[in-house]
Amino acid sequence: MSEKSILFVAISILFTISLIFFGRCSSCKSASSNNSKNLSFWQKDDETLFLYLFDKLLEKSNYCTDLSTLNDSEKIFITMAKLEQEVNNGGFDQFFFNTNDKMNDILVSSAEAIKAYDIANLCKKALDIYSEHSDQDEPINELNECDEAFYVSTDYITALCVKFAKDNKEQFNY
Repeated sequence: MSEKSILFVAISILFTISLIFFGRCSSCKSASSNNSKNLSFWQKDDETLFLYLFDKLLEKSNYCTDLSTLNDSEKIFITMAKLEQEVNNGGFDQFFFNTNDKMNDILVSSAEAIKAYDIANLCKKALDIYSEHSDQDEPINELNECDEAFYVSTDYITALCVKFAKDNKEQFNY
């Protein structure tokens, strides 16, 4: 597992713990009830904002089983956040398996929307490989090259997603 993957998992765990702790604070609930419009909320550090929005969009989309509950900006964010999570945890093969092809049609355009152009090109390549091998039951080893390129990409999805969300904050509603 790469250092980037370990860091993402550690941040996810810390974020979940903080949600559990702060979720029980009644004053925290009222203060966070309209975070999408709260300016101080949008000034949080990138990791905190990313994880908060990712968590909210997972809930709103019933953990990505119903993307129709999301608007276009939210779909872009959740697609890229899910890509970051899944590829760092188990590669493109895991992304395709765990998302049940629900995000394939918007994967490349979502990467382009957040200006992750290297990732968009990797996604094109990964989609081509996946479409050739999607009927096989075992992992698609041909995707390993895409995984390795993803791990060293300078397109930092977390930062790009946060910038995208901040630039489109009126589209993020809870």
